[in-house]
Amino acid sequence: MSNTPKTSAEIRASFIKFFESKEHLFVRSSPVVPQDDPTLMFINAGMNQFKACFLGDNPNNYKRVANSQKCIRVSGKHNDLDEVGRDTYHHTFFEMLGNWSFGDYYKKEAIAWAWELLTEVWKLPKERLFVTVYQDDDEAWQIWKKVSGLPDARIMRFGEKSNFWEMGDTGPCGPCSEIHYDKGDLATQEETFADPVKGVNGTNARYIEIWNNVFMQFERIKSGELLPLKNKNVDTGMGFERVCAILQGKDSNYDTDVFSPIIGKIAEFSGVPYNADQSGMPHRVVADHLRALSFAIADGALPSNDGRGYVLRRILRRASRYARLLNQKEPFICRLVPTLVQTMGEAFPEIRDRADFVAEVIRSEEERFIRTLDAGLERFEKITSELNSKTIPGTQVFLLYDTYGFPPDLTRILAEEKNLQIDEAGFETEMEKQKERARASQKQGLSAIGSEGWTVFAEGSTEFLGYDASTAQVKILRYKEDKGSYSIVLDRTPFYAEMGGQVGEKGTLENSGATFKVFDTLKVNDIWIHRAKLLSGEVSEKNMSLEFTASVNLEERAATRKNHSATHLLQAALRKVVGEHVTQQGSRVAPDNLRFDFTAFSALTPEQIKTIENLVNEKIQMCLPISTEKMSVEKAKESGAMALFGEKYGAEVRVVSMENFSKEFCGGLHAKNTGEIGVLRILSESSVSAGVRRIEAVTAFGALSSFREDAAIVSSLKEQFKTKTEDILERISMLSEQLKASERLATDLRAKIAEGQSADLFKEPKQVKNIPVWVSKVNMESSEFSALLEGAQKTMPSQGVAVIANVSRDTINRVPTGTIAVVVHAELVKKKISAGDIVKKLAELAGGKGGGRPALAQAGTKNPEKIDEALKAAERIIGEHI
Repeated sequence: MSNTPKTSAEIRASFIKFFESKEHLFVRSSPVVPQDDPTLMFINAGMNQFKACFLGDNPNNYKRVANSQKCIRVSGKHNDLDEVGRDTYHHTFFEMLGNWSFGDYYKKEAIAWAWELLTEVWKLPKERLFVTVYQDDDEAWQIWKKVSGLPDARIMRFGEKSNFWEMGDTGPCGPCSEIHYDKGDLATQEETFADPVKGVNGTNARYIEIWNNVFMQFERIKSGELLPLKNKNVDTGMGFERVCAILQGKDSNYDTDVFSPIIGKIAEFSGVPYNADQSGMPHRVVADHLRALSFAIADGALPSNDGRGYVLRRILRRASRYARLLNQKEPFICRLVPTLVQTMGEAFPEIRDRADFVAEVIRSEEERFIRTLDAGLERFEKITSELNSKTIPGTQVFLLYDTYGFPPDLTRILAEEKNLQIDEAGFETEMEKQKERARASQKQGLSAIGSEGWTVFAEGSTEFLGYDASTAQVKILRYKEDKGSYSIVLDRTPFYAEMGGQVGEKGTLENSGATFKVFDTLKVNDIWIHRAKLLSGEVSEKNMSLEFTASVNLEERAATRKNHSATHLLQAALRKVVGEHVTQQGSRVAPDNLRFDFTAFSALTPEQIKTIENLVNEKIQMCLPISTEKMSVEKAKESGAMALFGEKYGAEVRVVSMENFSKEFCGGLHAKNTGEIGVLRILSESSVSAGVRRIEAVTAFGALSSFREDAAIVSSLKEQFKTKTEDILERISMLSEQLKASERLATDLRAKIAEGQSADLFKEPKQVKNIPVWVSKVNMESSEFSALLEGAQKTMPSQGVAVIANVSRDTINRVPTGTIAVVVHAELVKKKISAGDIVKKLAELAGGKGGGRPALAQAGTKNPEKIDEALKAAERIIGEHI
C-alpha cells in the first residue's frame, strides 16, 4: 500500500480525481443547512442536493457527478447524539464521498469502478473485503462475482433491512450493495464473518461498512407498491473518516489526521493526555462536536431554543459538559476553532472565512451553558438530598437533561459518586413522551419528492422568465391538491420563488377554464412550486392541460425590488461604517419592509445607525445604475463580489453591482437604479443571537407611511400638551418625574398600611409541635399583598410560621386568581424549615405551583376556589416539615 494516498487531503483528492477520470463532474458540497428542503433539519447524505434529479427534474443536465459532502446526523440508526464518542467510528459531523449517475451508467460500471478504486488505486487487500447485495438482486451478485473474483460465500445476500435503501416511507428507493472491510485477525475470519451478530452486517466493529452503492430504480408509494422510475440511477456513499482510518492503518477514526490535530490540541490545552479507552471519551466528544458546531454555524445555523438551533445547543452543551470533565470551567471549545481551520480550511474555505464569527458564537454559548451547568449541579444536589431510595427517578433524570442539558450518562456518573443509580427505564419513557410531543407539533414541510398525489402532464424543469417579464404564456407540468390549495409546477414562469431572503411572488394563473390566485412561490429540492387557490372555474385534467396566462402582482414586485436593492446598499454601508468583518447572516425582503441580519459582536451606537442611514440615502439620491452580469463563481470572487455564506451556488452566478459601492452574488430582483428606492428609514436595530444583529427598515412609500405615523403622534402630543414640537420631550420628562414621585409616595403609603394590617394576622396562633402557626386569608391587589408580606416578615411576634392566602383578580383579564404565601421566622430557617417546601405542598392542593426563598415563598393558582382546601391542610403540612 506504499503508493496509496495517506493523508486525509490526499484521500479526498484521490477519490475525486478517480471519478473525474471516469467523466464525472466534481460538484462542491452544498451547505450543511438545507436551503430548499423543508423535510430536512440538516444535510445528512451526499444525495440530498440531487434529490430532484432522481425524478427527472435536472436543470443542470447532470449525468455523472462526484463530490465530498458535509453531513450532520444527530438522530436515527447508529447516530444517537448521546452515543457519539463511545465507539471509534460514529460521528455527528462527517464527510460522505459519493458518485452518482442520473440515467447514465448503472450496476455494471458502479460495481467495477468501486472495486477498481479500492483494490487497484488504494490497494486494499481483497482478502479483507466483503460485499453484500439485496437478496433478490441476482444481477448485482453476478457482476460482483465477475468483477471481484471473491468466493461465493463473501458475496452475501441480505433482506430489506440491510440492503434495500429508501429515502423515507415514500419516494425513490432501490436495492443496494455494500462493501465491508475486515479490521480483525484474518486467521479467525472463517469462524466469524457469516455469524449474524459477530459477522458482516452484525454489531461487531471488526467488520465495518465503508461504501454503499444504491441502485435507485423504484418509487415507493403510500400503498407500499413499488413503481419503476423513468430512469435508473446510481447513488453511492462512502464514509470518509472510516476509509481514512483504514488507509492510515488506524483502529479508530479519532486516530487519523482528520481528528488527531484537534485531539492533540485538546490534550495540550487541558493538560489531560488522550487515551483510546473510555477515559478518552471527553476528547473524542469535544473533537467531534467542534466539527458539527463549526460547520453548521459557518453555513448559517445558530444555537437557539427550537428546531435545528435547539439541536445545535444540545450538541454544544454536551461538548461543554465533557470539557468540564477535562477540568475546563471557562469557554474551551471556541479555542479549538483555529486548529479545525488548519485541518479542513483548504477543502472547505467557508470554515476559514468565518472562523472568528464561529468562535465567537461558540464562546458566547459556552458562557451561557457554564452558568446553566452550575445551576444544574445545584439542582442535582437538591434532588439527591431529598431521595428516599438509592435510585434517582426517571422524571428527575429527564428534568436534568431537558432543563439543564445533563445527558443521562453525566447524571449516572454523578450518581455513582454518591453510591446511587438512575432509573434509566423511567428516563427513556420521558424521552419517548418528548419525542411524541415533538412529532405531534412538527410542521409537515411541503415535499416535491415522489410522483404520488401529482397529476403529471410532462417531466422537465421550470424556466424562470422573471428577470425580463412579469407575464407569460405557460403550461402546467404537474399539479396536486393539498388541503384546499394547489401546488402547481410550470414549464416556465415569471414568478420569483422564495430564495436568498426575497419572498415568493404572488399573482394569477388564468385560462378559459380556471383562474387561480397564486399566494406564494417557492422552490423545494430545486423544483419551482406555485401555491395557489382556485378563484373560479373547475380543476380538471382538460382545463389544467390548457395554456395559462401567468401574471405577477406588479405593485408588490416593484416594492420588493426596491427593498431588495436597499439591503445591498445597507450591507455595503455597514461594512464601511462598522468594519469589513460585517457579513450578511440572513435577510427577508418583502413588499412592505426589509430585514437584514449581520455579524457583529456589539450593538450599533445611535451615531453609527445615523451614519449608515445617511450613507445609504446618499447613494439613493445619486441614482446609481444597478447592473447584473452572469459569470463563473471563480471570476465573481476575483472581481470582489460578496457571496452569502451558507448559500448553494452553481458553476455560474449572477452578480449585482451598484457602481463602486456594492457588488454581490444575487439571484433576486432589483430596481434599475438606486433612485427608484426613494428613501430608506431604519426602524430598529436589535440582537438576534450571539454575534448576530438585525436591522429592520422600510423604503419608498413604506418609509413615507412611517414618517406620517410619527408625524401624527407628534401632532397629537402637541394638541394634548398644548405645547410646541420642540418642547414635547421636556414636557414628557417633567410629567414622568411627577409620576415617579407619586408612585414612590403611594408605595410608602401602602407599605405603612400593610405593616399595620400585618399585625392583625398574628392573633390567636395554633400550636404545631410547639411552634406557633398562623393561617389567614385576605382579598387585596397584588401590589398591596406584596407589601403585606413584607410587613409580616417584620412584625411576626415570635418564632413561627404564617400561611397567608390572597384572592384577587388578574389585572389584565380580571379573572379570579389566588396566591398562597408562607412566611417562616429567620430562627426557624436556621433549623432547616423552608417556606419553599411548605408552599409547594400547599400549591399542589390548590392546583397551582410556586416556590421561593426559605424565609418567604409564594405559589399561584388559577383555581382560587381550592384555596380553602389547602388552608385546612396547612397545619398538617407544616407539621410534616418540622
